[in-house]
Amino acid sequence: MLSSSLPLVLCVLAALASLALGHAPTKRDDNLPARVPYVFPAPGTNPVADALRARRPNGTLLDLDGVLLQDDSLASGWNALASVVRDNNSVPAPMRELFILRTGVLNNAAYVWLQHESVGREAGLTLEQLREIRLTPAFLSPLTPHTSLTPELSAAMLLTDFMTNAVKVPQPVFDGLHKFLNDKQMVDAVGTVGTYNLVSRFVVALDVDSKMDVPVPIPTQ
Repeated sequence: MLSSSLPLVLCVLAALASLALGHAPTKRDDNLPARVPYVFPAPGTNPVADALRARRPNGTLLDLDGVLLQDDSLASGWNALASVVRDNNSVPAPMRELFILRTGVLNNAAYVWLQHESVGREAGLTLEQLREIRLTPAFLSPLTPHTSLTPELSAAMLLTDFMTNAVKVPQPVFDGLHKFLNDKQMVDAVGTVGTYNLVSRFVVALDVDSKMDVPVPIPTQ
């Protein structure tokens, strides 16, 4: 009984802590329709939904979660993968967020960018780096003059471009990032790009939060 209610308890504690600190609930979505109805079970009525809440700021389900919860099995597996990629990734946090944001850019997935720009900032990405991630044409990051990206972030962006737009990654591109990361980190790097190609294609095809036709924002401040 206690173990089954733990995710709900964690959500409540997170919400209470946020209120105690004077923080307003984080607004993550515009709550606009998707191509299928959202499913938002009440807290304590669906263990998969409660597990998703446990990973979300203030225990608030996203519109993405509402679509996933059309199928509890898919939502559960998705949450397990996301918890590793987002929360237990051996890749440095700024690089992880670059992988995610760049994949969103290349797939025209504004929803992904809107969810992760603030996370990228918190991870340490600067405004100049965010603009470079957003505006650099695919495959051209090595030719960017006066780049704001570190050599390892530039190598990470090129790997993302090849995985997303070409699928096949040339050995020099792989090796260019591998010199900064160990074998486990390389697997996590490829896993992150692969996962967010799934995420970005999923949210675009299902028009989550009505963002399919919204341009990916360009950071200005």
